[in-house]
Amino acid sequence: MFVFGSGKKGTRPMEPLQRLIQDAATGEIKADRACLLILGTDDETRRQLVSSVESTGHVCLVTDSIDEARSIIEAHDAIDAMLIDGTSSDRESLRLIREAQSLRPWVRSMVWSSKLDPSLTVEAIREGASDFLVLPGDMDRLDARLDQILDRVRAARDNEKRMNNLLDTCRQLTESRDEMSEQVDVLCNDLASAYRSMRDQMSDAVIVSEFKTLISQELDVEDMLRTALEYMLRRLGPTNAVVYLPEAEGRFGIGAYVNYDMTDRDPMPLYRALGDTLCQSLKNESGLVRYEDGEAWARANEIDADALKDAELIAFACKHHGETLAIMTFFRDSSFDDSTAGLLDSLRNELGSQLGRIVRIHRRGQAEWPREQAEDNDNSNGFEFPDDSSEWGDMAA
Repeated sequence: MFVFGSGKKGTRPMEPLQRLIQDAATGEIKADRACLLILGTDDETRRQLVSSVESTGHVCLVTDSIDEARSIIEAHDAIDAMLIDGTSSDRESLRLIREAQSLRPWVRSMVWSSKLDPSLTVEAIREGASDFLVLPGDMDRLDARLDQILDRVRAARDNEKRMNNLLDTCRQLTESRDEMSEQVDVLCNDLASAYRSMRDQMSDAVIVSEFKTLISQELDVEDMLRTALEYMLRRLGPTNAVVYLPEAEGRFGIGAYVNYDMTDRDPMPLYRALGDTLCQSLKNESGLVRYEDGEAWARANEIDADALKDAELIAFACKHHGETLAIMTFFRDSSFDDSTAGLLDSLRNELGSQLGRIVRIHRRGQAEWPREQAEDNDNSNGFEFPDDSSEWGDMAA
């Protein structure tokens, strides 16, 4: 018996509950025995209860303080059942039954009184008591009733243990599911990214193959540029375009252009200004250049900024074996898609290769580009080829 809080003469001081658990683990107290908390103020009744309970091998913790009993229940989960004097503290001790079960769901309680009191019995049952005893009259039936209650306690503890194990398993499964879900999401994203990349590559390959097939049929510069611009503009959408061809060492002239939205003015001054600025900087440039603020770029290069207001500009060189054979620029007042750069980069390589092929074919027979009689063109397709170009211009006239 472990006595709490009474401090009366002849009682042993309380030993820590941890010592009780240690004793159970070492075999001094059988681990399958129950631990009961006895709360009451009548010393004789408590003594009889302790004697009867401990004779069956159970362990008793005894106190006359409701607060101390509450502290024991809150601090430890070793309590299996409570024996409570229902008449102590104006029946306040009955409140402890529900409090104990809210903290330790397996705890069961027996309430005793010195006389049969129907109102006390009903109140005790409402608070969650499992049994009611009239002591000392029911002392001879205490063991049997206590065994019934402890059977319920063991079942409740088993249920609580199974529930905790189930909750632990659910948490582990949830964590595993979340981890697996994250891995699946990462894998799906990787697969989707790989699919998009492969799709884009296949799409680009189809476009490049189609473009190459179209322009490879043309051995005339004018026809080839017309075919190339038609195809590019179908992919890019409506836009202004200018093609600059080399005329002499370090000098470029306008070979072809598409006037999309400058119908209210003469576009040639702007085209020439763009050529003077872009061609010298791009003839040795290997990549594409993009100016999202065309107006600011024009102002910085002393070009008519109003003509490029709200415009975005892309320019690049078409090369063959390191030789710049054309410089192209596209500009409009709406933004280009991010995929445009990759598309143009693929197409310009094929365009440069075809220009190189045309140059090679014509150079085989003569040292300079043949001058052909200009043919009448109705320009109904929107492409224009200036008449004032030399060499490349004659081919494109």
